[in-house]
Amino acid sequence: MSTGRARLPELKDAVMENDWVRFLVSPGLGIGWVFLFLFLPMTVILVISFSAPGDFGNVIYEFTLENYQRFWNADVYKNIIFESLVYGFVVTLLSLPLGYTAGYFLGRSKTDWKWILLGLVVLQYWVPFIIRTYAWIIVLSNNGVLNQLLLSLGVIGSPLNIMYTNFSMILGLTVSLLPFMILPVYVSVSAIEEDQIHAAKTLGATDFRAFREITLPQSLPGIVSGVLFVFIISAGAFLAPTLLGGPNTRMIAPVIETVFILDFNWPFAAALSIIYFAIIAFLLYLFTRRVDLEEALETGAT
Repeated sequence: MSTGRARLPELKDAVMENDWVRFLVSPGLGIGWVFLFLFLPMTVILVISFSAPGDFGNVIYEFTLENYQRFWNADVYKNIIFESLVYGFVVTLLSLPLGYTAGYFLGRSKTDWKWILLGLVVLQYWVPFIIRTYAWIIVLSNNGVLNQLLLSLGVIGSPLNIMYTNFSMILGLTVSLLPFMILPVYVSVSAIEEDQIHAAKTLGATDFRAFREITLPQSLPGIVSGVLFVFIISAGAFLAPTLLGGPNTRMIAPVIETVFILDFNWPFAAALSIIYFAIIAFLLYLFTRRVDLEEALETGAT
């Protein structure tokens, strides 16, 4: 027993001297988590997407391109993906000015209430997303808080039909995802040195010019991060279009869920997932090339 314990340090040193072991361990457990929760599931979905559907949800593991051919021949799925991207773009476009304004205010604020305001930003994430989505039904329904308030003030004569529409879904997504825009902007703005802005104003720069030439470039990493977060989450949203959207609201995530659960066609649902994942990855690649992500991050760090 003592001999075995004495050899443990030697065995440990031998393992750690292995190049592959050192490569996997040196970044920590991050690579393991990424492999386990990203690459491995995506590999399984990719394999299923090239398989054939069987009876009662079974998967026949025979190589076929039938699922991708079905997508290519059916315009309805292309239109749904396009609409999902449009919804994601609209939500991002709405979240950017609102989130940047709030993040800029929090980053530049010197008030003692700053940490309370930051706490209010992240407070909604203490509540599950499904409960927050159902809360919008209470607010926006015909007998909801908003309609009752407008009726009591005499602004409208009858309830507004704003629930179960594209408007209600976009509103719910925008408000729910605002923290993903606010917090990255706040981090970038709060890191900007006050002396740089004072120096610019001392040299004759107006408030707008100081913002344009100092604050905006150095807050670009926060903007890029917020845009990526909001677009990816909103374009692939599931609960909001399901609970808040109407019959004309079509997004890819609920469609994939329907094909999985109701049609029991796992291979075709997997193919839709892979196609949408590839489209999102390609758009993000174009975005980062256009924005020059590396230069933006270096600008924010300097």
